[in-house]
Amino acid sequence: MADNDGHFLKTLPERQREDLFSSADLSVETRKKKLLKLKTILLEHESAFIQALYSDLGRPAFETFSSEIAVLLNEIDYVCRHLAKWIKPVRSRHLKFGYVEAIKRKRHPYGSILIISSWNYPLQLALMPAIGAIASGNRCVIKPSEHAPATGELLREVINHVFPPEQLTVVTGDAQTASLLTSSPFDLIFFTGSQQTGKAVAQQAADQLTPVILELGGKNPCIIEETGFSKAAIQQIVWGKFLNAGQTCIAPDTIFVHQSIYEKTLSEISASLSAFYGARPQESADYGRICNDAHFQKMVDFIGKGDVWHGGTYDRSDRFIEPTVVTNMKPGSSIFQEEIFGPVLPVIPYTDLRTLLSSDMIQRDALTGYIFSKDNKQILLFMEHMRSPTISVNQVIHHAANPHIAFGGVGRSGYGAYHGKAGFLAFSYDKTDYKAYHYIHVQGKFPPYSDRNMNLLKKLRKWLL
Repeated sequence: MADNDGHFLKTLPERQREDLFSSADLSVETRKKKLLKLKTILLEHESAFIQALYSDLGRPAFETFSSEIAVLLNEIDYVCRHLAKWIKPVRSRHLKFGYVEAIKRKRHPYGSILIISSWNYPLQLALMPAIGAIASGNRCVIKPSEHAPATGELLREVINHVFPPEQLTVVTGDAQTASLLTSSPFDLIFFTGSQQTGKAVAQQAADQLTPVILELGGKNPCIIEETGFSKAAIQQIVWGKFLNAGQTCIAPDTIFVHQSIYEKTLSEISASLSAFYGARPQESADYGRICNDAHFQKMVDFIGKGDVWHGGTYDRSDRFIEPTVVTNMKPGSSIFQEEIFGPVLPVIPYTDLRTLLSSDMIQRDALTGYIFSKDNKQILLFMEHMRSPTISVNQVIHHAANPHIAFGGVGRSGYGAYHGKAGFLAFSYDKTDYKAYHYIHVQGKFPPYSDRNMNLLKKLRKWLL
């Protein structure tokens, strides 16, 4: 079977639904066994995944393990510990006039789930939603990004060897394959990627009334308020920005620094970059590469939008762009509007936080918002202004690895959330068994209606309805 076999792809959702609904066993134990198979795959092929990520992104082994493999292992452990509680039916009884209601609510799988993942964290973004989908009882098809071919091919090889296609399968291919899949009759589509592609996926899914979860990006603002400066804070921000060569959807996109600490912040950023990656970052074993030529050119264009404070060099043949800090950006420049998603960091001074927030420089519905401050009033002002589902104070990136926190966007950064229990809920719906036990036959609710019965209804509506 070839991945681009149109008949195979079109019939996958129905075959997976048949496997799901013909199976009498949707037990916790069965779901856990599948999750533990994924865990075994990660452990047994750890070295191979590290090598694949190095091939695709020049990613150092430490970053691959900490940001992809370890996060997935923790998620599987967390879900397995709590799944029995999540899956347990919720029962209630309600006494009404003439009858007793017995209600049983239980989460039910959608059926066949399509997962389209992104290239920047091609292992985590393929398997993290699959963990939630499997925990909810679904069958899954994963379409990895063609821009991370080594990781995608390894996923296809190891997962398709362990799981039958009716339960979980990986389909590799280009945008044409993805389009064929999104036009197939899946029960839910989970997409991670750009706003432009996300809109296209949502529009295609809408033709079939297929629900969609979109995990997009955004210009995540990072505020360094005048009380928030420290060497440790700058190290946190620089690490979060240049992790994976800046290709992280929750990376600080732009830093806004209070004017009083602007110069020393720039100096400390340079000091941190030198400490992390040395005088020749291209020779550092701890710094990654840009994914593809088109994205490389976008980063080069961004560098030209302002004055280079630090870095600015690049090597197209190696897909290397030095960690770069730019200042004095040109008004109206695209760097103010577009998500950067790479190793270019604009640093902009401000004098008053309220004035800054009222400007158009802060994307209120970014995927996340960061503020470094000891001033609770300033922190609260920022929190109240932002619409982002997560606001991180004095820390970057780490919230995304916490299974207790739902991960997702709002507005331009997407909709829907997953991780931990949020993932279990995202890939399932409430299925209710409703029973009524009558002890009195109430004739007055039937036509012909009367004023007397209307008055009784108004007085006793809580007991009658």
